[in-house]
Amino acid sequence: MRPAPILALAAMLLSASAIAGSARPSPFHEPAGGVFVPGSQYTASLDQTHNRWRLQPLAGPDRIIDTGTCATGAMIPAGVWLLVRDARGRPELLAPSATVLPAGVPDRVALRSCDQARGSDLAVPPALLDMLVAGTGAVYVYD
Repeated sequence: MRPAPILALAAMLLSASAIAGSARPSPFHEPAGGVFVPGSQYTASLDQTHNRWRLQPLAGPDRIIDTGTCATGAMIPAGVWLLVRDARGRPELLAPSATVLPAGVPDRVALRSCDQARGSDLAVPPALLDMLVAGTGAVYVYD
């Protein structure tokens, strides 16, 4: 990898940490039960209770990002969600058939930056949103 992309990634990580109000990662609440395997079934996870993301790249250390007050209060059912794009090219999570959805819960949830998220959208700091789009295919969501 060339130095410029490495510096850009470092800057995005620092921006996400700054948004959260801390330059150091916060402790991460692990999911109970360990049903899914990180790295093979998903490369990012979202602890909805504590509003923290863990990026788990195939190469390199995990990154824990506390999104602080960047939230709409929306909660989605636990399970693995696919990171896809909507018809306008914007990122969203799609529940595959293995993710159990209660009646009336949509199978698609928009991922929007903190200042653009509304209602049932999941709010994500812009730098983190860029990292998710660039390197994540599936997200394990839990409470």
